[in-house]
Amino acid sequence: MKGLESYRQGAIHTRNISIATYRAGDEAIMIEGTLRDDRLIEIYSLTTGEMMPPGIVHDITLRLLVGQRLEVKEFEVEMNHVPREECREMLSSLEPLVGRRISQGFTLWVKKTLGGPKGCTHLNELLIAMAPASVQGFWSATVSRPLTLSEVSAVFDAKYLVDSCRVWREDGPLVQEFRNTLEGNPSSSGKRGD
Repeated sequence: MKGLESYRQGAIHTRNISIATYRAGDEAIMIEGTLRDDRLIEIYSLTTGEMMPPGIVHDITLRLLVGQRLEVKEFEVEMNHVPREECREMLSSLEPLVGRRISQGFTLWVKKTLGGPKGCTHLNELLIAMAPASVQGFWSATVSRPLTLSEVSAVFDAKYLVDSCRVWREDGPLVQEFRNTLEGNPSSSGKRGD
């Protein structure tokens, strides 16, 4: 049987999203995401009919300053390469994001508030990809020193994790272990989850 990987020889487009998290003081992180689309073949322009060479289609960088309880404090957008100059009109489209917490329902909020003609599809896709990465980065920065249970509760909303995947399901052992720890009754299993 022929596997799907055999089609790799005809590459026409790539999309790469990279995300990194940095400390921004004791109680904040800066998360930086980049989305880059590369067209690997020549195409015909729909509007002019001219042949367009392979090359970069999108190269967009988004930076978020995220504070306590995963609240977005600031953002910066760089559109290093976009297919049309009109795309740059979206540089400020994320203004409603300031003051918003990254929590359950965030993806739906992005789609409803910033989607369609109100925003940039590619910028929103990058933002949606950055949300779970910011949770991971914020958590890593937070637990890079010993914390009391009250400090954990003050900086992190466990509701973001519950039912986010099978391992963190409401009725699963990891959620029970996490709740026991927050209540000061650590389980005897000794296992830890990320």
